[in-house]
Amino acid sequence: MPSPVSVVIPCAPRADFLPETLRSVAEQTHEDWEVVLVLDGECEQNRAVARTLPDDRVQVHLTPAPRSGPAVGRNIGLDAAKHDLVAFLDADDLCLPQRLAHQVAVLNQRPGLGLVGAWARQIDPSGQVVGEMHSAIGPEVARTMLLYNCLITSTIVVRKELAAQVGGFDPRLVRLEDYDLWLRVMARADGDVLPEELVGYRVHPGQYSRGALMGGHTKLLRRSKQALGERIGVSGLGVAARHAAWLGVQVAHRRW
Repeated sequence: MPSPVSVVIPCAPRADFLPETLRSVAEQTHEDWEVVLVLDGECEQNRAVARTLPDDRVQVHLTPAPRSGPAVGRNIGLDAAKHDLVAFLDADDLCLPQRLAHQVAVLNQRPGLGLVGAWARQIDPSGQVVGEMHSAIGPEVARTMLLYNCLITSTIVVRKELAAQVGGFDPRLVRLEDYDLWLRVMARADGDVLPEELVGYRVHPGQYSRGALMGGHTKLLRRSKQALGERIGVSGLGVAARHAAWLGVQVAHRRW
């Protein structure tokens, strides 16, 4: 019997792509799902869109203050999720119809797997495919994560209990909170990526991930990398070298 899934969607006010995003969940071939929509600021427009789903399929929550950020929103969603498997999806991205079915099947078959991601296709504001996002798979995922974040948040399905055990998203790591959590989860359990494009990742000028990183908190990220390194047998020096290389790329791209 396939496991049910909670789909957590953090959402800023006046999210123009939200109707498409919710429709993509409603059209899943895996039928046992709920949406946990977390509004980062009150917005009747977003509440009205949520009402297009059946009442028993959607929860709507509000962050404690407007613009609390995706880490706070995702933590609220993670806590409210009714099911043991939690999928993350940003309010401008799309699930392909088979996304949940394929990822749930893998997690059911592999009880030692803590999280599973997937490849994605880049789409423009009109939904046209403009590129692809492929990454490492299998055992290479963990080693790649020590060098850079190869996981796309809108493709991740994680075991709720494990994500909660490691503390959820850390809101101090602005624009790094997802990278940090996946590292901490994979320090406890395996992670993998399905070599299938299961999500449409929207590329547009206003997307949140295009901002700069806050460099002062990268020491917290390094701590999470050290824990993963210990689990997979990479020395402290090896982790430090990979982290230094990652920092160099952030500086070179002015993500500081």
